[in-house]
Amino acid sequence: ITKLRDFDDRGLRIEMEKNAAILMADLSGYTAMTDVHGGASAAKMISKYIELVNKSLSGQSKIVQRVGDQIVLVSDHPRDLGTTILKLIDFILEEDNFLSLHAGLHYGPIHYANDNLFGSTINVASRIMNLAARGQVLCSSKFVEQIESDLFSFSSIGKFKFKNVLHEVQIFELLRENVPSVPIDPVCHMHLSTPTKFSYEWSGTTFYFCSDHCRNIFATDPHAFVMVTE
Repeated sequence: ITKLRDFDDRGLRIEMEKNAAILMADLSGYTAMTDVHGGASAAKMISKYIELVNKSLSGQSKIVQRVGDQIVLVSDHPRDLGTTILKLIDFILEEDNFLSLHAGLHYGPIHYANDNLFGSTINVASRIMNLAARGQVLCSSKFVEQIESDLFSFSSIGKFKFKNVLHEVQIFELLRENVPSVPIDPVCHMHLSTPTKFSYEWSGTTFYFCSDHCRNIFATDPHAFVMVTE
């Protein structure tokens, strides 16, 4: 596996392949937030999101792609991405009225050509990210095996068969300590880091909102936002 470079010594772009760690992450509820609060709010959130990502980058971690709210980061060293994602989640939780994150981490060969990444490693990382719930970071066993640090704790959640992936993948959750419990606006899905005056009592439960706008939408049809089990 060769070392990844963007250009050769003559300044000509070349294709390269290497083993690397890859992180894929996006914002949970981004579509709902955009639908409720509009494109301007979405653009502002993405701008802040990228600012926080750049602030979180550790070691050799670097952003290689961004499409909407989804980011792709790579590093030669898995521990760099592990540190990056934990820092990013902490920074996001410090933001009020912001969306939570879910992410997937994998390790393997990555082919780089024309500013794009190719190969099954990217596909598996995407499947792992999609499996993660709000606020959850999931990793493949190949990623975990490459971690040479006692700074991280993992918990196995089992083996999964992903669509169009030949073999089952053992998945671990990257654990975090002292995770704060914050209310989530059921309409726009933003977490509420500070006390809010916007609340609504329904079916014996108090729901909290980022704004009067979201509260009014909820009050019109609570069943559209809450799954009720008998």
